Amino acid sequence: MMSRFFKKKTKQLSKVEYWKKWQFFELLDDLHKAEKLLAEFKGGYSNRFDSAQDFHSHLVDFIDDIEYGNQTDLSKLWIWFAPTFDWDDLVGMDGLEIGNRIFERVDNWKKYNSNE
Repeated sequence: MMSRFFKKKTKQLSKVEYWKKWQFFELLDDLHKAEKLLAEFKGGYSNRFDSAQDFHSHLVDFIDDIEYGNQTDLSKLWIWFAPTFDWDDLVGMDGLEIGNRIFERVDNWKKYNSNE
């Protein structure tokens, strides 16, 4: 019974520490690169978006929400950038490397946060 009083409390990370741990700054850099690449594409189709322009619009809004602190749930990014999903459908091999980097970062975040 007494042992519960002596358990170490997990240190709560500050917002900046949390962002560094999960490479959010690098993620944001890659998202901006992805947004610029996606802006070059027209048309296309994926399960969630009617066109590359539609995806681009959603991605810009999502990036803004992250940067202004209105969004901390990255689940949509996990779906959008998962291999063979929206990003691959609309950008193809031209965006393979950046899409994989984004997915890996978001996947690490998702795995950690789903275990809490």
